[in-house]
Amino acid sequence: MLTFDEILGIVYLQPTVVGFLGNCILLFLNGFNFLLVRRTRPKNLIFIHLAFSNAMVLLFRGMPTIARLWRVRCLLDETGIKIITYMQTLSRSLSLCSTCLLSAFQAITISPNNSIWAQLKMRAPKCIIPCIILCWNFNILLGIIIPLYQIGPKNSTDSKYGCNTGYRSIDVFNNKYIKVAIIKCVHDILFVFLMTSSSVHMVLILYRHKRNVNHIHNNSSSLKTLPETRATKAILLLVATFLLFNIFSPILILYMLYFKYINNWMIHTSAFLSLWYPTLSPFILISINNQIPRTHTH
Repeated sequence: MLTFDEILGIVYLQPTVVGFLGNCILLFLNGFNFLLVRRTRPKNLIFIHLAFSNAMVLLFRGMPTIARLWRVRCLLDETGIKIITYMQTLSRSLSLCSTCLLSAFQAITISPNNSIWAQLKMRAPKCIIPCIILCWNFNILLGIIIPLYQIGPKNSTDSKYGCNTGYRSIDVFNNKYIKVAIIKCVHDILFVFLMTSSSVHMVLILYRHKRNVNHIHNNSSSLKTLPETRATKAILLLVATFLLFNIFSPILILYMLYFKYINNWMIHTSAFLSLWYPTLSPFILISINNQIPRTHTH
């Protein structure tokens, strides 16, 4: 008969495997055009980066948790554990930055040509790769502070199974951990604010577009904007999914830090919810990734 931890490990395994495969499919669909056909849209570069980041989130966050719940012996030393902790922080930050970049790029793309975004709209496609490189540099430098602190208790002898990575261990009495948690929350709040602002901007544009199209149903320009409208709605759904599954994690962690109270159910809830965004996001993006069928048609 399965134990509670083994059942919980199976629950973690399902979104981890499905999401990892989904992100691999998304990487293949966009990488095919980028490497072989040599035709790709600037937006697809963000798709590639987001799919890679989400796959790393599932790999470095989901699998260590499953290994601990299934009582797999930890073969890593303290340095290896800190590397996994670093990759957990880096991959999640890259996923957040990629989603924010995708939301901002789409908001600029659908902005009217006569708006204040006109000049930026022309330059935006050329800024995709520099922005991705900037995201890597920023998050690598920010993530360096994580291994400098002992995020959680060392891999003690009371349990020889699993690894005490920072993702699953919280030391509410460690002032260094509290400082790191505050820095991470400020980082998340900044990018969530940018993501939300661009999403609100897109909603306003869609609302004005729908109001105008109601008066000119047969206008050809409204038909041309239909694919971008579908893409915008999908990206808004992507942002909403991110906010839905990630807003509870910092709240629960700050709650435990403030009240100096560790609750395993809160930790598991926060961990489980954080896996669903990288699991669902590739399927949302695949629904608007119609470049490969169009390429074969031509």
